[in-house]
Amino acid sequence: MGNKNHAALVRVGPKFLMKRPEGPKQIVAPVADVFETAEAFVVKLDLPGVEKEKVHVTIQPGRLSVKGEVGVIHRNESSMLLEEIGLKMYYREFNLGDGIDHQTAQAELEEGVLTILLPKTDEVKSRTIIIH
Repeated sequence: MGNKNHAALVRVGPKFLMKRPEGPKQIVAPVADVFETAEAFVVKLDLPGVEKEKVHVTIQPGRLSVKGEVGVIHRNESSMLLEEIGLKMYYREFNLGDGIDHQTAQAELEEGVLTILLPKTDEVKSRTIIIH
């Protein structure tokens, strides 16, 4: 079992692990939270294992797209028997309404969580009306 040409099925205790051949990346829709503040809409997405350089956020009128890619994580370790963590692409789109300032949108990736700040335009910001 120590060589790299082991069988497609490996017995580990009472269970079998299947070695999957390397193939196309799995596409996963990341889970998200979307909330609104007085000044902006905020989108948070879980992107575990994605490095900042592998995240692409695109905003255009009516649409926000997020794509992130996870490569092979355990390449230098011993012979891989089951690989489900790496080789994954995250993809999610959101429809956007009017009232978002596309020019000042920002994104930050920290500890596997992507936070996108979508500032509101002045036309859609709430305001307090003074009663006379």
